[in-house]
Amino acid sequence: MMTKFHVPRRPFGSRAGNAMIESALCFLLFVTIFVAIMEFGMGVFTYNFVSYAAREGTRYASTRGSQCTSPCTPATADTVQTMIRNQVAALDPSQVSVTTSWNPSNSNIPGNTVTVNVSYPIKPLLGFVLGNITVGATSTMMISQ
Repeated sequence: MMTKFHVPRRPFGSRAGNAMIESALCFLLFVTIFVAIMEFGMGVFTYNFVSYAAREGTRYASTRGSQCTSPCTPATADTVQTMIRNQVAALDPSQVSVTTSWNPSNSNIPGNTVTVNVSYPIKPLLGFVLGNITVGATSTMMISQ
């Protein structure tokens, strides 16, 4: 009296490719997160350099006012821009934009302030998604001499 029951082992068909598809989806998610972390890191690096360059440019201009004596020369917008572009570490110097202004007038008189604005465009790996991003920083100091 033995009855044979037919129990299908795979009621929904073969599952031979499931592991490969799941691995591919997990790998795609991992690569997306990895690229996002790299993009964020490069953005932070660029912003860090731009803010450092703005501070250094302002410090350079504030210590080279109209009363600085030889061997220093008074700072101009061109000398500040050249100084900042010469210090570029891992960025393209031709892409660094530097704007220098003196307040209340365009003079290097001690007691006035100098403001340096530095910006740099970031071209992300996923530029078609994010577009170009420009990071910038501004620094202001009082002219000391």
